[in-house]
Parts: sequence; structure tokens; C-alpha cells
Amino acid sequence: AIKELLMYIAQVDYPGCLFYEDFMKINPDVKVILTVRDSPEAWAKSAGETIMRLNTEQSWLKRKVAGFIKYALHPSSFWFKIQKRVHGVDPHDPKTDLAQMYTDWNNRVKETVPAEKLLIFNVKEGWKPLCDFLGVQIPDKPFPRVSSTEDFHEMIGAHVKRKIGIFLMKFLSVFAIGFGAMVLLNYTGQ
Repeated sequence: AIKELLMYIAQVDYPGCLFYEDFMKINPDVKVILTVRDSPEAWAKSAGETIMRLNTEQSWLKRKVAGFIKYALHPSSFWFKIQKRVHGVDPHDPKTDLAQMYTDWNNRVKETVPAEKLLIFNVKEGWKPLCDFLGVQIPDKPFPRVSSTEDFHEMIGAHVKRKIGIFLMKFLSVFAIGFGAMVLLNYTGQ
């Protein structure tokens, strides 16, 4: 997985953050930005309502549909296994203390990244600390805020609809060809 990630000049979130130590070995000049929330509980609440919810729907039908989409249309179980190995717990298990997992992760990053290569950054701070750390000018645009819980649910809903649409189009195309061939064979008497 590292080889595929090396073709980029930056990594954001998963999967790149899981390999930050490998990136530091490959490039000793790499900078690490650890984004933080106001509290571990704030992160746990947000994660529980977004990324962790994808794998913990309680309804049997929702679980079956989500499972079908997850494995048949967009197999991401590989990343769930990596997350469990990296964090030592299954972040998608409802019994996992997400606030503690968040705290453990942040502490690990702080302990393993040299202070001069690490920016601990809350997006509420805006452009200045980020741009200062990266040695670039502050943009003449407002700092973006595009990752709310509502944005996430809208994006996932659109993604699921798109995947179901693709699946249905493929299924219906195969069905239509098969049905058409059957009708043609019956019509020609073969």
C-alpha cells in the first residue's frame, strides 16, 4: 500500500495517516499535521455519527444492505482490518471507547514525531498556523469548513445511491440481454 501512496506529495486522513511512521523513514524531512478536536469526546461523538456508523447500523435490513454494498460494490473491509491492527481495537465495534482510542492515537503520534516536524492543529485555528508550519503564504480565501456531520451523511447518501444505480444498471443490462436472447431464440424457433 505504501508504494501507491508515495506517488502523492501529501496524504490526508485514511489511509495515509496509518503509515506516517513509514513515511518518516522514507523521507526524514516529512512534516506531520495532527488534526485535533476540542476534546476526545467531541471527536468520538462526531466519529460515532459519521465514519463509525457505516459499520454499525442496528437494523437487520440496513446491515444486510450496507454489508452488500461494502463487500460487493466497494470492498473496504481491508481498511477495517488495518484500523484494528493499528489501533489495537476495532473502532467500528460499538463497545470500543472511541474517546480513548482517539487519545491513544494522538499520544502515539506526539511520542513518535519529532516536535519540529509536528503541527498539532485544530481547524478552528484557521490558515495561520497551518501556513506558517508549511512555509507558505496564507490564501486570500476563508478557511474551508466542509466536513460537518450533515455534509458526511449527504455525501454517503449520494455515494450509496450512485453505487446502487451502477449495480442496477449492470444487472438490468445483463437481464435485458439475456431476456432479449431468450425471446429471440423462442421467436426464431430455435
